[in-house]
Amino acid sequence: MTDKELKDMDETTSMDTTAAAESAAEAVDVNEAVDDALLSDVDELAFDVDFDDDDADDDVTDVATDVIGTDDGDRDGNVDNSNVVDEDTDDVDDETTKVDTASAPAPADGGADVVAANADHVNAMLSLATPRESTDDESSPDYIETPRSASSATAVSTHIDREVKVGDEDLNLLRAYPTLSLHDVTYRDRKTGRTPVEHLTCAFEAGTVSAILVPDGDDMARTAMVGLLSGLLMPESGHLMNRSAEYLSIEPFELRGHRIGLVPQRFAVRGDLSPVRNLVYAMDASNRNFLKPKPVLARELLLASGLDETLLDNRVDSLNEVDRRRVAIARAVCCEAEIVVLDEPLDGLEDGERDTIMELLRSIAHGDPKRCVVVVTQDAAVAESADQTVTL
Repeated sequence: MTDKELKDMDETTSMDTTAAAESAAEAVDVNEAVDDALLSDVDELAFDVDFDDDDADDDVTDVATDVIGTDDGDRDGNVDNSNVVDEDTDDVDDETTKVDTASAPAPADGGADVVAANADHVNAMLSLATPRESTDDESSPDYIETPRSASSATAVSTHIDREVKVGDEDLNLLRAYPTLSLHDVTYRDRKTGRTPVEHLTCAFEAGTVSAILVPDGDDMARTAMVGLLSGLLMPESGHLMNRSAEYLSIEPFELRGHRIGLVPQRFAVRGDLSPVRNLVYAMDASNRNFLKPKPVLARELLLASGLDETLLDNRVDSLNEVDRRRVAIARAVCCEAEIVVLDEPLDGLEDGERDTIMELLRSIAHGDPKRCVVVVTQDAAVAESADQTVTL
């Protein structure tokens, strides 16, 4: 490299160093100017800031007082009071308070007719709930007996029922399921091929004594009905119901051990046991729990059936026929059966004895709102003494 080139390089380096120094000096001057501005006295600012809280509260209060006390004319904004109702005006045009329903859009697909029909129905029901003014002339079409306590819900309900004429047929629809019912029941004997029960439909309500009258001398029809009602036989078609449950849907142990009590003509009780032991025997077989000791319950049921207290511990085969029937009926209800089925319970008894047993059946049916008693008989006199009779 020549001397000239080295000289030129030195001059260039010197110029760059001088420029850098000048830039640094200018930066220092700028920083000092900023520091001087930040550290300047507050009093030299263009505006004053008052940080005294008490004075600030007083100023706000003064401003609020000035605003509240300002008249409408002194405020900058104008308020449109054209929609304000004058307090001195007593009468208001009713037409302005009505809703223009004609201008409202009607629902699509005939919805307006449905809405109008519903509104008319509601208005009609409300008019029924409000008794019309009665007249002195009972023959007048406007005459109506106003309930004495129309404000009560019961009186209004009675008034509406009288207006719409609610009858017994309508009330039957509101009842619960009958305790026992048969729907199109048909039973055919497999051995003989005969059909003693065909398309039978009937219902037995709780708290009643009912009778099923079978043809005189038709023992097959009688035994078939006893077997069907007690759940020992199943129909070929149709449905046997205990309230809302079908017989086939109930466990056999539950059906025959608790829900149904049966009094057959034979083997209704054990003759080698006492009346108390007969009932305890049935309670043990039901596998149910009782709130009282079983012997205590057995004695109470037997005494309620009319059995003498001195006979409670005697053998059943030593009792007369009426007392044996009492024991059989008490045994049928000792497990709280809802359905009590009896096969000719008055057969072989004298007139006075028949009345005694029939009165006992009424007492166990009418005394329990959940129990119904069904007597299967060929005796028309027995069927006539029941609350309801179904002829087979």
